[in-house]
Amino acid sequence: MGDELADRAFIDVPGMPVEMGPPAQGFRTPWSIAQRRFVSNRLAVAALIMIALLSVAALLAPILAPYDPTAIEHVLQTRYLPPSWHHLFGTDEFGRDELSRALYGARVSLAVGVLAMLVAVSVGTLYGAVAGYAGGWIDNLLMRALDAFTAFPKFFLILLLAGVFEADIGVLILIMGLTSWTDTARLIRSEILSLKQRQFVEAAHAIGLPDYLIVWRHLIPNALSSVLVSATLMVGGLIGTEAILSFLGIGVHPPTMTWGNMIQAGQDALFIAWWMAFFPGVLLAITVLSFNLVSDGLRDALDPKALTRRYV
Repeated sequence: MGDELADRAFIDVPGMPVEMGPPAQGFRTPWSIAQRRFVSNRLAVAALIMIALLSVAALLAPILAPYDPTAIEHVLQTRYLPPSWHHLFGTDEFGRDELSRALYGARVSLAVGVLAMLVAVSVGTLYGAVAGYAGGWIDNLLMRALDAFTAFPKFFLILLLAGVFEADIGVLILIMGLTSWTDTARLIRSEILSLKQRQFVEAAHAIGLPDYLIVWRHLIPNALSSVLVSATLMVGGLIGTEAILSFLGIGVHPPTMTWGNMIQAGQDALFIAWWMAFFPGVLLAITVLSFNLVSDGLRDALDPKALTRRYV
């Protein structure tokens, strides 16, 4: 009851500024309310724990991997060994341990997804902030250009660019990031169109702050809660995109290991060594699902309308 009264007290104060110093006793900040709501979503918390475990396993791959993922020894005796206590994920056609390869592959797959997301969010945030704050003909010009860009199917555009340029990891990250920013740009623009009418923006104008500081210090930080949800969902989609590209042979190429090219290597031996495609496929599915569940949990936790419906 005390928590609900505290939340009600916070909601019923209209126009309460974001930066007020320490909250009074009985009041909760927006982030503390969102944190409590997220923690109450057990499925989202479990997904976040799974992402954390996969990330730690990827970072500690040199320590956790039981074998050298590139070692090729006694191929005739070690190739296509099924899962066992010695090789939990089995071995591939060269006798390499699939668990070790999956751990090293997680490093690349997760890194590509996260770094491509950062590129997309950075470009989309800047583009949407300029369009939303400038308004007028600048907004119209930028949004029509965005509409023209989104007229091309994103996945086919990625396929085209990945085929034209040599798809090493750095190039692949840039290609995926620079083709995935449009949703973030639209989201930031809509948030800033609303926020720039608020009193704190008028106050910033009144004290003579330049436009770029108003956007950077006041508008973008207040719009980031919505971007956080979009960015989390984007990571899962980008990891899946990288896996598809590697599966098609135009993503990250061997000997660099990713879950996508591990699945691609296992398709030719699917009936005699099913584990080669099965285990990296399961890890990929779990990772994408976990990011989607965390995104859903953040959306529910940060939704002010849902919070208002619950307590008002």
